[in-house]
Amino acid sequence: MALPAAAPEPAAEPVVAPGLRLALSLLEEGVLTSRANRSCGSYVARAVPSAGAVYPYEFAVLVMENGLPTAFRIDTDRRTCARLAVGARVTAALDASLLSVPEDGGALVVTLTRPWLSMRKYGDRGYLYTQLDAGHAAGNLLLAAAGRGATGALRLRFPRESLSELLEAGENCREIHSATLVPAGAEGSAGAERAERAERAEGSGAAVDEAWTRWSVHDETDRELRGSTWRSWLESTCWDSVAAWPEHSGAPSLHSVPAPLTRIRTDRQLPDAQDGLGKPSEWSELIATRASSKAFTGEPVSAASVRQAVSALSTPLATDLPDASPLSATLVLRSTTDPEQDGVYRLRTGERQPGRLPSTDEVARACMQQRALAGASAVLLLHVPRTSLAGAGSAAGAENLRELGFRCGALGQLLYLGANRAKVGVTAIGGFDTPLWRTLAGLPEDDEILYALLLGCPDDSGIKFDRLAMAHAQNER
Repeated sequence: MALPAAAPEPAAEPVVAPGLRLALSLLEEGVLTSRANRSCGSYVARAVPSAGAVYPYEFAVLVMENGLPTAFRIDTDRRTCARLAVGARVTAALDASLLSVPEDGGALVVTLTRPWLSMRKYGDRGYLYTQLDAGHAAGNLLLAAAGRGATGALRLRFPRESLSELLEAGENCREIHSATLVPAGAEGSAGAERAERAERAEGSGAAVDEAWTRWSVHDETDRELRGSTWRSWLESTCWDSVAAWPEHSGAPSLHSVPAPLTRIRTDRQLPDAQDGLGKPSEWSELIATRASSKAFTGEPVSAASVRQAVSALSTPLATDLPDASPLSATLVLRSTTDPEQDGVYRLRTGERQPGRLPSTDEVARACMQQRALAGASAVLLLHVPRTSLAGAGSAAGAENLRELGFRCGALGQLLYLGANRAKVGVTAIGGFDTPLWRTLAGLPEDDEILYALLLGCPDDSGIKFDRLAMAHAQNER
């Protein structure tokens, strides 16, 4: 029952490296803070959602400090940065990973997943939720950088072994998810406008661009001074169940090309000013005020508002994933103010499917009896043919669950922001009755549904059941 003694904490230093300041500022804006007008009780609102509000991921940052490449492990709860390695070791790990630190004050932000945090609540399905949650966060970092006038690039297909060793990931039950290259220009011209908005916002604290002033740096390059790391046998057992999974699929790619993460046919009736996410300079405001709906009132919303929200999925993001993907999106418009537009639509083609629409009771059943969600006006399903998943006998370059999970998570974040812009309530769920949704949406029998997102008139007076200890979405009693 005894705990190991805590190691002495090294002396705190200020954040000096420009690249580290930039990375911390982006993490604050893109992941860690939100000023949405909602009541969260003891729950601290963040810029991205998470199944069960567990946020099963962490970050590391690689930058130039005093002319040398330096790796930092980021503790987002304590707002501290631990300097892990400097110089040749960092250079060697970067070279082996086919990565580099952007010059002139840029940063390489590495997202690491910690599956245990989600799997201890949701079991095996928690691994999928880990990928979805990390996709929300990594995708939002790209959007936050673009909102500052800089094009970041996200890499998923690169050798991970050396970088994992440098960051002490595997030995601490962490898995490297992705690496986001953020150029120094992400501090760019929109900074003054963002700072002014942040200072005006009630309770926002320091301006976004000065968020790094709340952080400190600790030197931990000498492992012997740190003491041993305590590791739960439960987390070790969980880690052993996933660590043997195949490495990320696909040959490494040095090019990151902006492209939509799934192909959709947008509604041509929407005015250009309403399509997509609007001007990138407005994205930081959408990110800062994003919110998950606790429930839906059942009152219909307009089909045009839903389509405006869904059009955000066409926003291009710079990644190294192949342009073509087996992932598809299906939209179920079931209760809008425009009944003639209600129907099931394959968004890749815009084709409307025949058949009846799901009832309120069927939506509740398909969402594992999450009755608070049954009043949704629309449901977006992200699905993929089971045969297209990477595995034995799959085609070269096929995407595995991690990469498809990223696509779904990042698309989910785009829909959250699109719904914010369209003033429609939205919430995402990973726990649902797949066979029933396949029937209700007329999907092929061999399709796997990876993510479901519901839109409608929000009711924030209810309870967000997924934040409770009980895993209601997994039919737990």
